[in-house]
Amino acid sequence: MVGLSIASGAIAQKQTEADTGTNIPIPRRARLPETPGLSAADRGRIAMAEFARCTVDRQSGRVARLLTLPAEDVNTSALAPMADSECLASGMMRFKPMLLRGALFVELYRRRSEAGIRKVAWQLPAVPFDANTQATTVDGDRNIQMGLLVLAQCVVEHDPVDAKAVVMARTASPAQNAAFAALAPNISQCLPSGQKLTLGKIILEGALGEVLYRGVVPPVRPASQESK
Repeated sequence: MVGLSIASGAIAQKQTEADTGTNIPIPRRARLPETPGLSAADRGRIAMAEFARCTVDRQSGRVARLLTLPAEDVNTSALAPMADSECLASGMMRFKPMLLRGALFVELYRRRSEAGIRKVAWQLPAVPFDANTQATTVDGDRNIQMGLLVLAQCVVEHDPVDAKAVVMARTASPAQNAAFAALAPNISQCLPSGQKLTLGKIILEGALGEVLYRGVVPPVRPASQESK
């Protein structure tokens, strides 16, 4: 799987400060948290969530265009332009495209949910996820992503409350970890019989966020004999 890599730059940071007339960059850039006791994985999850938040703020046009694509057409070339150093406070980030993809959908779902609570109109619809889309044998990354979304759809159908709790809770927070634990039995239930799958929380969080944000294409039910 192709990875994306970005490095922060002092020039970009100074320009942002000049544009805003303050030493506090707006939108806030992503940075590794310094909270004691966090694992390296949790630090990375939080930094990716912060990067997605900044990306939605700074690149609203590209994000809107991304939402016009069906799930199977969101690929590295669609995500690569969003790996922008202006959203990184310092250092370097390397990540797989699916991690940025998932973090963007999680951020969008949170914002849409909050807009609904405030009764504010939301203007960024997305193409619903169609689990019946045929996988290809050529693009392995696409097949993996579509498989993750099918799994996430099953989990959401079995336990929408805990699935939404995972996505709405602050990334890597105790509340989100508790929601993941509550959701675990349904993840196992959605795997084919006898199959085991180890997924990082960042990957599952992103897949759940995308399915929840997109919604799903209603299944086509065969016509009954009476309706024929």
